[in-house]
Amino acid sequence: MYDGRLTAHMIIPDVRVGDIVETAFSIIGANPALGGRFSRRQQLQWAAYLVEADFRVRAPEDRAVVWRDTGAAPPVEETLEAGVRQWRWRQNDIQPLVYDSDTPAWWIGHSEIHVADRMSWGDVAALFRDYYQAPPELPPTLADEIDQLAERFTTPAERAAEGLRFVQRLLRYHSVGMGAGGFRPRAIEDIWVSRYGDCKDASRLLTVVLQRLGLEACPALVNTATGAGLNEAMPHATAFDHCVVRVEAEGKVWWLDPTMAPQAGSLSRLTQVRPGWALPLRGEAHLEQIKDVERQLVCETFEEWTFGRNASDPAELKLRTIYRSWRADDMRRWGENEGFPSVSRRMREGLERTYGEVFERASLIWNDDTAANEVTLIEHYSVSKPFAVNEGGDAGVRFESLDDVVGPTLVTSERARRVQPIHIGAPRTVRVERVLNFPIKPQITPWNLALSGPGVTGRSQFEWLSPKRGRNIVEVDVEQSVVAVSEVAAYFAFQRRMRAQNGISFVLDTRKGRLTENRAGETTWRSWAVVGAIVVVLILLRVAASGT
Repeated sequence: MYDGRLTAHMIIPDVRVGDIVETAFSIIGANPALGGRFSRRQQLQWAAYLVEADFRVRAPEDRAVVWRDTGAAPPVEETLEAGVRQWRWRQNDIQPLVYDSDTPAWWIGHSEIHVADRMSWGDVAALFRDYYQAPPELPPTLADEIDQLAERFTTPAERAAEGLRFVQRLLRYHSVGMGAGGFRPRAIEDIWVSRYGDCKDASRLLTVVLQRLGLEACPALVNTATGAGLNEAMPHATAFDHCVVRVEAEGKVWWLDPTMAPQAGSLSRLTQVRPGWALPLRGEAHLEQIKDVERQLVCETFEEWTFGRNASDPAELKLRTIYRSWRADDMRRWGENEGFPSVSRRMREGLERTYGEVFERASLIWNDDTAANEVTLIEHYSVSKPFAVNEGGDAGVRFESLDDVVGPTLVTSERARRVQPIHIGAPRTVRVERVLNFPIKPQITPWNLALSGPGVTGRSQFEWLSPKRGRNIVEVDVEQSVVAVSEVAAYFAFQRRMRAQNGISFVLDTRKGRLTENRAGETTWRSWAVVGAIVVVLILLRVAASGT
């Protein structure tokens, strides 16, 4: 009996090109946690050419088995012999299918057969619901901890958020997925005493905590990869790979993940899980849609550049970046895992990839507003060589800003004839505003462009605040997570236009190494002397004409 303690290794000597190696194995029995329910997804197409695929399912004729095919799956061959029904799918000369980058995980383009016992989502919930029930009595120390939370926090929203953080801080994530452990949580007593657990353990504990705090809560099964497509899938026992908690507070439903690192923010500011669809483990269970996140300004950067009079002078760069929602969670984890000195170094190195050598003029300032779930980073640098020098003496210098909005947000590489949708991430807004202070008045023509594509918009602007002070704004707004196949070409067209407006670049004239204003239309004392001479000549001609 396979229990994970032994591994079989087999070395086949002298295998050469053209040899055929066949393998076969049998699995007898099934995980008891599934109640004898069968489910199998069989892929018939891969990223390499396949000569033949042959998939067969045999079952007693009275067993209610259903199937669904996707992609270019072959038709089924069904036979009945001696009370055994067989379903067979055979396919030859199968062409390879390679998935493009950023194709949604729930989108299936390959040939596949899904076979399962006929059941409803309510039947699936019934398989697991009883494992998550609260025990008749809680461990006394756990009950005391929960009651202390109830005394400190009185509103439902406060109790939901603090109950979540209580479990997130308490448990160390550890999973034992062998056998029934892959589907059943452990006892509350074991979870509380050991202080570790997987998603099932954490969700069971959080449900108990929230229920004792007077909230309506239950575990909910989700699929982190294919969850957005569950509403179109057949109900089956192995549809889920993760467990979260559904809780009702302030007249709304909230979806909380107790396995995440401790989260900041009030309940309305907490980052909720958004895997598409969930199956709450309660009576009369059915799939419930988890709506996509509301679009938020998750990253907002303010830059201020001050350039010196000489082209070789270092520039002063001040940065203030505000991270919100899940971006704030990411920054906290980064800081806690690597330490703030490492964060400071890597932020500086990120700038150096575009601007060359950069020195800190002040230490990184880290401000964490946990109530608002915002992390603000303040940086102050000296950029040694902000300009690239054009060839040919005083041919001027060039400046090009770092693209920290368009490229990192619209990451999918364009491919002609793409026939797969594109996942562009959660709805969000990313924005940079950079102010440039010049020692002279450059000739930069203002612009204000607004671009739009399927599910996404962009903005690029430059304006003069004063004769020597300009402002550049670049913003990308992701309004929906997925670009449909029919809109892929339009999306790539938008991406090209937006990448061409991903910041600001300009050329400044120089004279003997110093920045100068644009020479076109320049007026000097010599030009005034020429004008004066012309005026004198015109006067003399007028006098001569009047004398005659």
